[in-house]
Amino acid sequence: MSVLSAIDKRFNVEGLSIAAKLWGDDSGLPVIALHGWLDNAASFDVLAEQLPSLQILALDLPGHGLSDHKPPSGDYAIWDDLRCIVSVADQMGWQEFSLLGHSRGAIIAALLSAATPERIRHLICLDGLLPPPETATNFPAQMAKYLNDYTQTSRSRGDRGHADFDAAVTARCKATSMAPVAAALIVARGSVQADDGRYYWRSDKRLKLASPVKLSLEQLQAVIDAIASPAMLILANQGFGEWLATLPVNIASRFSVREIDGQHHCHMEGQSSQIATWIMELLHSGRG
Repeated sequence: MSVLSAIDKRFNVEGLSIAAKLWGDDSGLPVIALHGWLDNAASFDVLAEQLPSLQILALDLPGHGLSDHKPPSGDYAIWDDLRCIVSVADQMGWQEFSLLGHSRGAIIAALLSAATPERIRHLICLDGLLPPPETATNFPAQMAKYLNDYTQTSRSRGDRGHADFDAAVTARCKATSMAPVAAALIVARGSVQADDGRYYWRSDKRLKLASPVKLSLEQLQAVIDAIASPAMLILANQGFGEWLATLPVNIASRFSVREIDGQHHCHMEGQSSQIATWIMELLHSGRG
C-alpha cells in the first residue's frame, strides 16, 4: 500500500461507529494518532506522508469527523475517549502501540500513557500535553457551569452553515489561525453539504460545552510522573508553547522537549518534515 494513500477503517465501540484512516502496512510500528479539538483524522494527512515506515491509525474521535456522536445522554469529558482508544487498539490486535497526539489529542494521549504504561511504547505530544489546572475550591462552580451549558444547549440555535466550501475554510482559518491548505483538509472531512447547498459542521456541538470536572495541578503532575515510555513534547512558538512552558509541572522529568517555529497546527504545515525527523528519533529509542 502506498504511503500517500490511506485505508478507511471503521470500528464499533460501545455502540458507536468510529471512523479512522490507516497508513502503512503490518510491518510498520503501530501508532495511534489523536487529533485536536474540533479537528479530525485528516489532521495527520501531511505528517503520515513523512513517516512511511510506520503503521499510523488516525481516529476520528467520538463526535468528530465521520464518527458517530454520543447519544443524548452522553458528554465529551476527555477521559471517556480513553475507552474508545483501548477498544480500537484491541480490535487492531495491538497489545502495545505508540501514541501521537495533537492539542486535545495530546492531553488524551498523556492520560492514556499514564493509565496504561504497560501498553504504550512511545508518546509524542504536538503542541499540547495538559489542560489548565483547576483549584479544588472551584469544583462546585465548574459543575454548575457544566449543568448550565447542557441545559442551555438544548435551547440554542443550530449551525447556520456556510455558503460554500471556501467560506467554511475561511471560517476555520479565522477561528484557529490555520493556513488555508491545512484548514481545507479538516473542513473536507469535518463538514457536509446539505440539500440547501450550504456547508455544515459534522462535529457535535456538545464538544464546546463545559466539562463536569477539571483536574488539579497535583493530578496533572501525577499524570506526568506515571508516564513510563520514552516521550517527546514538540512546542510551537506561535501556538500553545509559551503557555505550556509556564505551567508549574515538572515536564522535563519525563519528556524531551523540542521547540519549533510555527502555529498550533504546525504538523500540517511547513514544519511537518522536521517534526517527522524528531518522531523517528524518538521511536528508535527505548522500547519498541
